[in-house]
Amino acid sequence: MYRMMVVDDLPYIVDRMERLIGEQEQLKLEMYKAYSAFEALDTLKRIKIDIVLTDIKMPGMEGIELLHEIRKYWPRCKVIFLTSYDEFHYAKSAISGGGFDFILKFEQDEAIINAIHRAVAALNDEYAAMKQLHEAQMQKRQMIPLLQEQYLHNMLYGKADVRNTNEQFRELGIPLRSELPMYVLVGKVDDWASITDTSERKLLLYAARNVIEELLNVSVILVSATVEQSKLVCLLQPKEILTAEREQQPDQEIWARTFIFVFETVMTIQATCRDLFKLSFSFALGEEPVPAGRLTELFDRLLSLFLSRLGAGKELRLTDRMLADLDNPSAAAAAQYKLQGFVIKKIELLGRYLKSGAKAEFDQLFAEIMTDMIRHSDSGFLKLEVHHNLASVFLSYLRLHPPTPSLLAQVNVDKLTKANPDLSWEEMKLIFASMSERIFESNAAEAKDEGKENLIHWLNDYIEQHISEELSLTRLAEVVHLNPVYLSRLYMQATGVGISDYVNMCRLNRSKELLKSSHHKIYEIAGMVGYDSALSFIRFFKKQMNMTPQEYRNL
Repeated sequence: MYRMMVVDDLPYIVDRMERLIGEQEQLKLEMYKAYSAFEALDTLKRIKIDIVLTDIKMPGMEGIELLHEIRKYWPRCKVIFLTSYDEFHYAKSAISGGGFDFILKFEQDEAIINAIHRAVAALNDEYAAMKQLHEAQMQKRQMIPLLQEQYLHNMLYGKADVRNTNEQFRELGIPLRSELPMYVLVGKVDDWASITDTSERKLLLYAARNVIEELLNVSVILVSATVEQSKLVCLLQPKEILTAEREQQPDQEIWARTFIFVFETVMTIQATCRDLFKLSFSFALGEEPVPAGRLTELFDRLLSLFLSRLGAGKELRLTDRMLADLDNPSAAAAAQYKLQGFVIKKIELLGRYLKSGAKAEFDQLFAEIMTDMIRHSDSGFLKLEVHHNLASVFLSYLRLHPPTPSLLAQVNVDKLTKANPDLSWEEMKLIFASMSERIFESNAAEAKDEGKENLIHWLNDYIEQHISEELSLTRLAEVVHLNPVYLSRLYMQATGVGISDYVNMCRLNRSKELLKSSHHKIYEIAGMVGYDSALSFIRFFKKQMNMTPQEYRNL
């Protein structure tokens, strides 16, 4: 419901307008009235009025002046002027001053009511537009974190146009100054342990980002994002710089103090994450702040720290300067390289076991390899190399032995073609052990099916070659050394025909052949197809052919 006020120095006009408007029930207006501009202002200072119908010429303060005062308090108020003056300059002043409409007093009441309807419609349209704008703004606020994270991803992976970084930071509400360099801090989960659910992992990474922000924001402004599956990254600038009024290049001591503060606070971050989430995190921090154009380069250097032998451990604090140590490998590093060579040779042998179907040997060697890796190495590069070599073994096998649809559904080929350095050795072991188990099971099932097929072929040949002998189910079961019931079921499953039906079919076919192509007597043919008496044979033949053997021979 909107509020409307009628203002005129003539009381009878005010009362008449109030009655006229009050009769318009569809308008649903809450009515107020004033007999002077000053009285109207007193009310307007206390109550929000949506529509004002006012005389343009009043003693003390005219309607135009009242309009200006109204707009100070309620800019969206629709002011309709009602006057006896039919002069253009009044209408021009009223409308140019922000008036909504201009009506002559001697016009029909309908014109006044129509003007009020237009004012209500305008208010409704403004409210709808404002609501739509508000909803859009709310949706944008909800999307801002996602948009910020996507833009940071693009910057870190070299996909963003750094020439308009300042504009993007402002639009996305990123609280950093793009013209200044930034520190880069990368963290990774050392081991997810028993946490396998992807959604739970994302929530824990988000919670870790909140911990980092809470502990660092006393001295730095930062923005963070989750990258890959187990890592997070923060871009940081000193608060001392961002809050400074001067525009000149900040003192380098501020940056140096910030580096020490962040690097030392990492230990507190690690301890907090360990206590709250039961997770260990390692962090790598760039020693020098870099401009937006060099973020990708520094980000790659920090990631390579985790993959190198320097990243072999838990709850590490690394800096990119440590990469220089890799140029002078230690004795421990040499031992690591030697272990790596042995592992690769063992993986080649795994391939031979997989192809030959030597499951016991495969399982034993695979367990040895993974035990050595879990015990001696956390190197990300070695982990990637082992993954790629194992994947090569399985992909080579699948190429040479095209999998059945059933096997393909059980083997996740994506995990072969996409290496994840954040996988623990235990997770990698589980993936490849599961794949090998599925392959060996499939091979065993195929071998079993092939054995059944060979048995059926041999049995059919035996029946045809011994058609004159006893071929009961019991006798055939003895021949193949199987239980009669099992043999009957196996034969039916393999051929879709009962074993006795197949015997009868062979006897019928052989007897028809002998009746047409030989001069043997009927009783002789009966013996040749396994019947002790001619009468039994004749009954069998007639049941199958609807005629006697002699009638068939005479055809």
